[in-house]
Amino acid sequence: MGRLKKIITAPINASSLTEVIVATSVLLIVFAIAMATLNNVMLTTVRKDTQRIEMKMEQFIYDYRNNPIKIPLEITENDLIYSIQRVEQQEIKLLEFSILNVVTKKRLVKNEIDMETK
Repeated sequence: MGRLKKIITAPINASSLTEVIVATSVLLIVFAIAMATLNNVMLTTVRKDTQRIEMKMEQFIYDYRNNPIKIPLEITENDLIYSIQRVEQQEIKLLEFSILNVVTKKRLVKNEIDMETK
C-alpha cells in the first residue's frame, strides 16, 4: 500500500507554456498538411472516376439496340448529355455514341458499325 501511495502522489513535472505552444503548432501543421493531401486525393478521384458514365453508356447502347431510336439524337439528363450520330470513317459507316458530363467535362465515346445503312 505504501508503494502505491508513492506512485499516485509522485510529483509531476510540468512543461513550460512555450513547449506546449510549440507542440500544438507542430500538430496543427501536420494535420493541415494531411487535410490538404486528403482533399487533393479526393478531388482527383472524383475527376477521374468514369464508372457512372461507362454504366450509362452501356444502358444507352442497350436502349438503342432494343428500342427504335431516330438518329441523330441528343438528350440532356441532369449533368449528362447523350448523343448518337452517324459518322463515316474510311468508307465505313459507324454510329457514334457519346456521353458528356457537363460538370467534370469528361466525354466517353464508343463507335459501332451501323447495321441499318449498309
